[in-house]
Amino acid sequence: MVTANRSRVVVVGTGSVGAAVASAIVQQGLCNELVLVNHHPEKAEGLAMDLADGSEFLGRFVTIRAGGWEDCRRADVVVVTAGPKPKPGETRMQELGAAIDIVDPILRHIRDSGFNGILIMVSNPVDVLSWFAWRRTGLPRAQVFGSGAALDTSRMKTIIGETTRLDPRLVSGYVIGEHGDSQFVPWSTVSFIGKSFAQYLEDNRSRYPGVTLAGIEEETRRRGLDIKGLRGGTSYGIAATVAGLVRMILWNERGVVSVSTLIDGEYEYGERDVFLSLPVALDGDGVGDFVDLHLSGDELARFHRSAAVVRDHCRLVADRL
Repeated sequence: MVTANRSRVVVVGTGSVGAAVASAIVQQGLCNELVLVNHHPEKAEGLAMDLADGSEFLGRFVTIRAGGWEDCRRADVVVVTAGPKPKPGETRMQELGAAIDIVDPILRHIRDSGFNGILIMVSNPVDVLSWFAWRRTGLPRAQVFGSGAALDTSRMKTIIGETTRLDPRLVSGYVIGEHGDSQFVPWSTVSFIGKSFAQYLEDNRSRYPGVTLAGIEEETRRRGLDIKGLRGGTSYGIAATVAGLVRMILWNERGVVSVSTLIDGEYEYGERDVFLSLPVALDGDGVGDFVDLHLSGDELARFHRSAAVVRDHCRLVADRL
Protein backbone atom coordinates (compact mmCIF):
# COMPACT_ATOMS: atom_id res chain seq x y z
CA MET A 1 0.00 0.00 0.00
CA VAL A 2 1.26 3.46 -0.84
CA THR A 3 1.69 5.71 2.20
CA ALA A 4 2.22 9.45 2.37
CA ASN A 5 4.19 11.60 4.78
CA ARG A 6 1.49 13.80 6.24
CA SER A 7 3.00 16.91 7.75
CA ARG A 8 1.00 19.33 9.88
CA VAL A 9 1.96 22.86 10.90
CA VAL A 10 -0.07 24.84 13.44
CA VAL A 11 0.21 28.64 13.47
CA VAL A 12 -1.04 30.26 16.67
CA GLY A 13 -2.10 33.87 16.17
CA THR A 14 -3.57 35.28 12.96
CA GLY A 15 -2.66 38.94 13.26
CA SER A 16 -0.44 40.62 10.69
CA VAL A 17 2.59 38.44 11.47
CA GLY A 18 0.67 35.18 11.86
CA ALA A 19 -1.27 35.78 8.66
CA ALA A 20 1.92 36.56 6.73
CA VAL A 21 3.62 33.44 8.14
CA ALA A 22 0.64 31.29 7.15
CA SER A 23 0.62 32.79 3.67
CA ALA A 24 4.35 32.15 3.17
CA ILE A 25 3.96 28.52 4.25
CA VAL A 26 1.05 28.02 1.83
CA GLN A 27 2.73 29.87 -1.04
CA GLN A 28 5.78 27.64 -0.71
CA GLY A 29 3.75 24.46 -0.24
CA LEU A 30 5.76 23.42 2.80
CA CYS A 31 3.30 21.02 4.45
CA ASN A 32 0.25 18.87 3.80
CA GLU A 33 -1.94 20.60 6.35
CA LEU A 34 -1.90 24.07 7.88
CA VAL A 35 -4.03 24.66 10.97
CA LEU A 36 -4.74 28.18 12.23
CA VAL A 37 -5.55 28.86 15.89
CA ASN A 38 -6.76 32.17 17.26
CA HIS A 39 -8.39 33.41 20.47
CA HIS A 40 -11.17 34.63 18.17
CA PRO A 41 -11.98 31.51 16.09
CA GLU A 42 -13.82 33.49 13.43
CA LYS A 43 -10.60 35.30 12.52
CA ALA A 44 -8.79 32.00 12.00
CA GLU A 45 -11.73 30.73 9.95
CA GLY A 46 -11.72 33.82 7.77
CA LEU A 47 -7.98 33.64 7.16
CA ALA A 48 -8.20 29.93 6.31
CA MET A 49 -10.90 30.65 3.73
CA ASP A 50 -8.96 33.58 2.27
CA LEU A 51 -5.77 31.54 1.88
CA ALA A 52 -7.61 28.53 0.46
CA ASP A 53 -9.29 30.65 -2.22
CA GLY A 54 -6.03 30.86 -4.16
CA SER A 55 -5.37 27.10 -4.16
CA GLU A 56 -5.89 26.68 -7.91
CA PHE A 57 -2.93 28.93 -8.63
CA LEU A 58 -0.42 27.47 -6.17
CA GLY A 59 2.31 24.99 -6.95
CA ARG A 60 1.18 22.48 -4.31
CA PHE A 61 -2.17 21.91 -2.67
CA VAL A 62 -2.18 22.49 1.10
CA THR A 63 -5.21 21.74 3.27
CA ILE A 64 -5.91 24.92 5.27
CA ARG A 65 -8.36 25.10 8.13
CA ALA A 66 -9.10 26.74 11.45
CA GLY A 67 -8.56 24.47 14.43
CA GLY A 68 -8.08 24.19 18.16
CA TRP A 69 -5.53 23.13 20.71
CA GLU A 70 -6.25 19.45 20.11
CA ASP A 71 -4.68 19.85 16.67
CA CYS A 72 -1.30 20.51 18.27
CA ARG A 73 -1.09 16.91 19.47
CA ARG A 74 -0.22 15.51 16.05
CA ALA A 75 1.53 18.61 14.69
CA ASP A 76 5.09 18.40 13.47
CA VAL A 77 5.67 22.11 14.03
CA VAL A 78 3.81 24.72 16.08
CA VAL A 79 4.59 28.38 15.41
CA VAL A 80 3.54 30.91 18.08
CA THR A 81 3.12 34.44 16.71
CA ALA A 82 0.52 35.80 19.14
CA GLY A 83 1.34 38.87 21.19
CA PRO A 84 0.24 42.38 22.11
CA LYS A 85 -0.08 44.99 19.43
CA PRO A 86 3.14 47.06 19.55
CA LYS A 87 2.76 50.56 20.93
CA PRO A 88 4.60 53.48 19.29
CA GLY A 89 8.03 53.99 20.85
CA GLU A 90 7.83 50.85 22.99
CA THR A 91 10.71 48.36 22.79
CA ARG A 92 10.33 44.59 22.58
CA MET A 93 11.44 44.25 26.20
CA GLN A 94 8.90 46.84 27.35
CA GLU A 95 6.19 44.63 25.84
CA LEU A 96 7.21 41.71 28.06
CA GLY A 97 4.48 42.03 30.71
CA ALA A 98 1.66 42.17 28.19
CA ALA A 99 3.29 39.46 26.07
CA ILE A 100 3.63 36.95 28.90
CA ASP A 101 -0.06 37.39 29.80
CA ILE A 102 -0.97 36.33 26.26
CA VAL A 103 1.68 33.68 25.62
CA ASP A 104 1.64 31.78 28.92
CA PRO A 105 -1.93 30.40 28.51
CA ILE A 106 -1.08 29.45 24.91
CA LEU A 107 1.96 27.48 26.03
CA ARG A 108 -0.10 25.69 28.68
CA HIS A 109 -2.62 24.65 26.03
CA ILE A 110 0.14 23.41 23.73
CA ARG A 111 1.74 21.43 26.55
CA ASP A 112 -1.56 19.93 27.68
CA SER A 113 -2.41 18.85 24.13
CA GLY A 114 0.40 16.29 24.27
CA PHE A 115 2.41 18.09 21.59
CA ASN A 116 5.85 16.55 21.01
CA GLY A 117 6.98 18.29 17.84
CA ILE A 118 9.14 21.36 17.31
CA LEU A 119 8.00 24.67 18.79
CA ILE A 120 9.06 27.90 17.09
CA MET A 121 8.55 31.09 19.08
CA VAL A 122 8.12 34.29 17.07
CA SER A 123 6.38 36.47 19.68
CA ASN A 124 8.55 39.23 21.14
CA PRO A 125 10.64 39.60 23.18
CA VAL A 126 11.52 36.35 21.47
CA ASP A 127 14.60 35.35 23.51
CA VAL A 128 12.84 35.69 26.86
CA LEU A 129 9.66 34.03 25.61
CA SER A 130 11.64 31.16 24.05
CA TRP A 131 13.30 30.49 27.40
CA PHE A 132 9.90 30.69 29.09
CA ALA A 133 8.37 28.33 26.49
CA TRP A 134 11.11 25.77 27.04
CA ARG A 135 10.53 25.87 30.78
CA ARG A 136 6.72 25.93 30.53
CA THR A 137 6.28 23.08 28.02
CA GLY A 138 9.00 20.78 29.34
CA LEU A 139 10.02 19.91 25.77
CA PRO A 140 13.63 18.87 25.11
CA ARG A 141 15.94 21.78 24.30
CA ALA A 142 16.31 20.68 20.66
CA GLN A 143 12.55 21.07 20.14
CA VAL A 144 12.14 24.68 21.31
CA PHE A 145 13.74 27.72 19.70
CA GLY A 146 12.94 31.28 18.70
CA SER A 147 13.21 32.93 15.31
CA GLY A 148 15.76 35.18 17.02
CA ALA A 149 18.45 36.78 14.87
CA ALA A 150 17.65 34.76 11.75
CA LEU A 151 15.70 37.78 10.51
CA ASP A 152 18.44 40.18 11.62
CA THR A 153 21.01 38.09 9.76
CA SER A 154 18.93 38.35 6.60
CA ARG A 155 18.60 42.10 7.17
CA MET A 156 22.37 42.48 7.51
CA LYS A 157 22.92 40.59 4.25
CA THR A 158 20.21 42.64 2.53
CA ILE A 159 21.88 45.89 3.58
CA ILE A 160 25.25 44.68 2.31
CA GLY A 161 23.58 43.65 -0.95
CA GLU A 162 21.93 47.06 -1.29
CA THR A 163 25.26 48.76 -0.56
CA THR A 164 27.33 46.72 -3.02
CA ARG A 165 24.52 46.14 -5.56
CA LEU A 166 25.36 42.43 -5.45
CA ASP A 167 23.34 39.39 -4.42
CA PRO A 168 23.00 39.43 -0.59
CA ARG A 169 23.23 35.64 -0.62
CA LEU A 170 26.93 36.06 -1.38
CA VAL A 171 27.42 37.16 2.23
CA SER A 172 28.44 34.48 4.72
CA GLY A 173 27.97 35.52 8.33
CA TYR A 174 25.50 35.97 11.16
CA VAL A 175 23.99 38.42 13.60
CA ILE A 176 24.14 36.92 17.09
CA GLY A 177 22.99 37.59 20.64
CA GLU A 178 19.65 39.13 21.56
CA HIS A 179 16.99 39.91 18.96
CA GLY A 180 17.03 43.49 20.17
CA ASP A 181 19.23 46.43 21.03
CA SER A 182 22.21 44.36 22.22
CA GLN A 183 22.46 42.21 19.10
CA PHE A 184 25.67 42.55 17.11
CA VAL A 185 27.59 41.37 14.07
CA PRO A 186 30.85 39.51 14.82
CA TRP A 187 32.62 41.00 11.81
CA SER A 188 35.64 38.77 12.30
CA THR A 189 33.45 35.91 11.00
CA VAL A 190 31.71 37.66 8.05
CA SER A 191 33.02 36.94 4.55
CA PHE A 192 32.06 38.20 1.09
CA ILE A 193 33.28 37.02 -2.32
CA GLY A 194 36.14 34.97 -0.91
CA LYS A 195 37.48 37.46 1.67
CA SER A 196 36.43 39.04 4.93
CA PHE A 197 33.83 41.76 4.41
CA ALA A 198 36.01 44.17 6.38
CA GLN A 199 38.81 43.55 3.86
CA TYR A 200 36.39 43.90 0.96
CA LEU A 201 35.35 47.33 2.20
CA GLU A 202 38.97 48.36 2.68
CA ASP A 203 39.91 47.20 -0.81
CA ASN A 204 37.02 49.18 -2.34
CA ARG A 205 37.01 52.26 -0.13
CA SER A 206 36.62 54.67 -3.05
CA ARG A 207 33.47 52.87 -4.21
CA TYR A 208 31.76 53.02 -0.82
CA PRO A 209 32.63 56.36 0.79
CA GLY A 210 31.17 56.70 4.25
CA VAL A 211 30.20 53.03 4.54
CA THR A 212 31.43 51.48 7.79
CA LEU A 213 30.97 48.20 9.61
CA ALA A 214 29.49 50.08 12.57
CA GLY A 215 27.07 51.87 10.28
CA ILE A 216 25.84 48.63 8.69
CA GLU A 217 25.43 47.06 12.13
CA GLU A 218 23.41 50.01 13.42
CA GLU A 219 21.24 50.02 10.30
CA THR A 220 20.60 46.31 10.81
CA ARG A 221 19.66 46.90 14.43
CA ARG A 222 17.28 49.75 13.58
CA ARG A 223 15.73 48.33 10.42
CA GLY A 224 12.71 46.83 12.17
CA LEU A 225 11.96 50.13 13.92
CA ASP A 226 12.37 51.99 10.64
CA ILE A 227 9.86 49.68 8.95
CA LYS A 228 7.41 50.14 11.82
CA GLY A 229 7.76 53.90 11.48
CA LEU A 230 7.06 53.75 7.76
CA ARG A 231 4.23 51.21 7.60
CA GLY A 232 3.18 50.53 11.17
CA GLY A 233 4.76 47.12 11.62
CA THR A 234 6.84 44.32 10.16
CA SER A 235 5.40 41.12 8.71
CA TYR A 236 6.80 39.93 5.39
CA GLY A 237 10.46 39.65 6.36
CA ILE A 238 9.69 37.60 9.46
CA ALA A 239 7.19 35.52 7.48
CA ALA A 240 9.83 34.56 4.90
CA THR A 241 12.24 33.81 7.74
CA VAL A 242 9.84 31.55 9.63
CA ALA A 243 8.82 29.76 6.45
CA GLY A 244 12.51 29.08 5.82
CA LEU A 245 12.88 27.62 9.33
CA VAL A 246 9.81 25.43 8.84
CA ARG A 247 11.19 24.21 5.51
CA MET A 248 14.53 23.26 7.10
CA ILE A 249 12.66 21.17 9.67
CA LEU A 250 10.02 19.48 7.51
CA TRP A 251 12.38 18.85 4.60
CA ASN A 252 15.26 17.85 6.89
CA GLU A 253 17.60 20.29 5.14
CA ARG A 254 20.17 20.61 7.95
CA GLY A 255 20.85 24.24 7.25
CA VAL A 256 22.82 26.51 9.57
CA VAL A 257 20.91 29.51 10.88
CA SER A 258 21.18 31.99 13.75
CA VAL A 259 18.17 31.23 15.95
CA SER A 260 17.48 31.79 19.62
CA THR A 261 18.36 28.58 21.39
CA LEU A 262 19.39 27.40 24.84
CA ILE A 263 23.01 28.27 25.59
CA ASP A 264 24.23 25.98 28.35
CA GLY A 265 28.01 25.81 28.50
CA GLU A 266 28.80 25.32 24.81
CA TYR A 267 32.32 26.11 23.59
CA GLU A 268 33.93 29.35 24.71
CA TYR A 269 30.66 31.22 25.14
CA GLY A 270 30.58 30.50 28.87
CA GLU A 271 26.87 31.14 29.32
CA ARG A 272 24.19 28.92 30.87
CA ASP A 273 20.40 28.81 31.07
CA VAL A 274 19.79 31.62 28.60
CA PHE A 275 18.32 31.74 25.09
CA LEU A 276 20.37 33.72 22.57
CA SER A 277 21.00 33.51 18.86
CA LEU A 278 24.01 31.62 17.58
CA PRO A 279 24.42 29.70 14.32
CA VAL A 280 23.19 26.13 14.80
CA ALA A 281 22.34 23.21 12.54
CA LEU A 282 18.58 22.86 12.01
CA ASP A 283 16.87 19.75 10.66
CA GLY A 284 13.99 17.36 11.26
CA ASP A 285 15.09 16.78 14.83
CA GLY A 286 15.20 20.50 15.63
CA VAL A 287 18.26 22.34 16.92
CA GLY A 288 21.46 20.36 16.46
CA ASP A 289 25.15 21.20 16.68
CA PHE A 290 26.45 24.67 17.45
CA VAL A 291 28.91 26.38 15.13
CA ASP A 292 31.89 27.58 17.15
CA LEU A 293 32.63 31.09 15.85
CA HIS A 294 35.86 31.64 17.83
CA LEU A 295 34.83 35.17 18.72
CA SER A 296 37.41 37.85 19.40
CA GLY A 297 37.77 39.17 22.95
CA ASP A 298 35.66 42.24 22.23
CA GLU A 299 32.98 40.18 20.48
CA LEU A 300 32.83 37.73 23.37
CA ALA A 301 32.38 40.63 25.80
CA ARG A 302 29.49 41.92 23.71
CA PHE A 303 27.94 38.45 23.73
CA HIS A 304 28.11 38.36 27.53
CA ARG A 305 26.46 41.79 27.73
CA SER A 306 23.67 40.59 25.47
CA ALA A 307 23.22 37.50 27.65
CA ALA A 308 22.94 39.70 30.75
CA VAL A 309 20.14 41.73 29.15
CA VAL A 310 18.11 38.64 28.31
CA ARG A 311 18.80 36.91 31.63
CA ASP A 312 17.72 39.98 33.62
CA HIS A 313 14.37 40.00 31.82
CA CYS A 314 13.91 36.26 32.26
CA ARG A 315 14.10 36.87 36.01
CA LEU A 316 11.13 39.23 35.71
CA VAL A 317 8.87 36.39 34.51
CA ALA A 318 10.45 33.45 36.35
CA ASP A 319 7.83 33.68 39.10
CA ARG A 320 5.17 32.79 36.52
CA LEU A 321 6.60 29.30 36.12
